[in-house]
Amino acid sequence: MLVSTFSNAHSWIEAALDELRAAAKAAREEGRASLALCLAGGLTPEGVYRSMAALPLGGLAAELWLGDERVVPAGDAARNGVMAARAFTGCVWEPTPRLRLWPDAETEGEAPAAAARYEAELLAALGPEPTFDLALMGLGADGHTASLFPGSPLLKEASDSTLRPRLTAVARSPVPPFARMTLTLGALRSARRRIFLVKGADKLPALRKLEAEDSSIPASLLAGPGSLVLYLG
Repeated sequence: MLVSTFSNAHSWIEAALDELRAAAKAAREEGRASLALCLAGGLTPEGVYRSMAALPLGGLAAELWLGDERVVPAGDAARNGVMAARAFTGCVWEPTPRLRLWPDAETEGEAPAAAARYEAELLAALGPEPTFDLALMGLGADGHTASLFPGSPLLKEASDSTLRPRLTAVARSPVPPFARMTLTLGALRSARRRIFLVKGADKLPALRKLEAEDSSIPASLLAGPGSLVLYLG
């Protein structure tokens, strides 16, 4: 995998925009009329999404999926969907992209059914083997990405051939909100291109492990030839 380091936010964001342009160009060249993007949550990518929303992107019916979501009340500021909706407000793409939010789950008990509904939506929209044109990933200081945290049983599940592959799952976070819903490793590996958006010195230890494809961190399980890290120092 390749790590590109930037000293200013403008260049960092422009590199992410180039990845969106490339994904759109590839879709057009392949004769496809749609574009499926997977978005990271958290605070890091909001500026990138705002710039993407302002980038003219015509002729493709885009769908924006979320890599994970927090189990909190609907409309709570902690929801990744709230951030994504805010960032893409006023989007200039034609047609306007469809933001595919996770179903509401306000308690951990409601999360499995909500995650199952999101998986059903993915299958209905993208087919029996859903593929994202571009997945924008985050990186936590502990090496997590989406809501795939170190030590999660979901990491072992991905390599267990006796289990039915699934696209979504309920996860536990070591920090609040503790209950999460997430795409699985299998779903995220489907992306034609995976881009990690990383910002801040506190992420450097995890970034070095990711660069080395150190399997002790979940993000490294999504590394490889089809992935790129854009790091803003």
